[in-house]
Amino acid sequence: MTNPFFKYKESGADADLRLSVLSSSFIPDSFPHRSEQIDQMVKILSSVMRNSPPSNLLLYGKSGTGKTSIAKKVSNLLKEAFPEKVKIIYINCQLNDSTYSVLVNAANSIISNEGEKIPLSGWTVERIYNELLRQIEKSGSFIVLILDEIDKLARKNDGDSLYIILKLTDDSTSSRVSFIGITNYTSFLETLDARVRSRLNQESIVFPSYNASQLRDILQERLSLTGLGNMVEESAISLCAAIGAREHGDARKAIDLMRISIEIGVRDFMQRIGEENVYKARDNYEMNVLRESINGLPLHSKILLLSAVVTQDQDRDHMITGEIYENYKKICDELSVQSLTSRRIGDLLSELDDQGLIITVTKSLGRYGRTRVITVPDHDDMMKKYLLEDEVLSTFKGIKIGKQHRLKMDPDDTRSQSVSEEELNDVLSSKED
Repeated sequence: MTNPFFKYKESGADADLRLSVLSSSFIPDSFPHRSEQIDQMVKILSSVMRNSPPSNLLLYGKSGTGKTSIAKKVSNLLKEAFPEKVKIIYINCQLNDSTYSVLVNAANSIISNEGEKIPLSGWTVERIYNELLRQIEKSGSFIVLILDEIDKLARKNDGDSLYIILKLTDDSTSSRVSFIGITNYTSFLETLDARVRSRLNQESIVFPSYNASQLRDILQERLSLTGLGNMVEESAISLCAAIGAREHGDARKAIDLMRISIEIGVRDFMQRIGEENVYKARDNYEMNVLRESINGLPLHSKILLLSAVVTQDQDRDHMITGEIYENYKKICDELSVQSLTSRRIGDLLSELDDQGLIITVTKSLGRYGRTRVITVPDHDDMMKKYLLEDEVLSTFKGIKIGKQHRLKMDPDDTRSQSVSEEELNDVLSSKED
């Protein structure tokens, strides 16, 4: 048979379009509608040029507002201006959420000799800290440590990791250490204890969400780098911008939609990219994002999400934490996995909520206190399918799902307010005491 891939090779479309500039990893030279934030960062970091340590920075804003790309761009420009005296370290705290992993990655980013690099396990935190401090002193440089998703690090370790990192600024003498924290969590500072806040010495910069008009400008600038010319219809650009604006002004989503729209058109040998391509891209994008989000979860988060999905399968009403935890333990037993404590499960539920994989709402039960009610958003069937792609979860055959007894607390309250029998008994017994 004729090789079907040759027709795509002959088209040469990928080389002409240079779609890499529409990838999420691409950092452009200019950032429309972000000159104010860039100027603020440059002014703060410019103290390095005067041989003075800059303030720590906290960058706030929703996903897709340019925080990470601009932090990388500005810090790289600083290094370009002062190449012999500046070292940039970037750490994603979603992937490295422990004191150990942050310190190891920071140290290994400075150590140039492969034979001297710190192993990924086996050392004490104190030993790693001392080695990192030694390497910092040895470098004699200004160290700019970018901590992306810094709230994940602080939340998991109750601020201990941040405290240790901030301590570097006091313990280093021949070098200076500053960090740039990036977070979507506007109340981040309030979650920190006093000992961490007192050491922060931070200045804050807010990245507001983009509106549709601003996203359109961003898309047009990116498209100008692809060599597309007039291939993309104006209506398609406007639609991508409108969809991104609806998603809290997410430029990343708007750009990804544009890229996928073009790729769909290229695969079908289309001469024009129109709205129909964008609608197809939106459907593909939403499913791909969901799959990637689930694939990147730790095992116990996957099991917990599976528990929420199968529990909701039995009853579409709001679930409560106790139900999900009991069914989570049953799934762990079936898969021969050691279950986590209820307190740790509460943390994992919060993390799933942050990622939009579940929706949790704390509701008042009057004199019975408060409880969290949980729902799984649409696409729960797709969630289950993607969860069962995991090698461990693929052996899941289904369990008898339990529903805890509920008591409607206020018949005049139209909200779904209910409590498990176990929770209610605990409350009543405590009142009797």
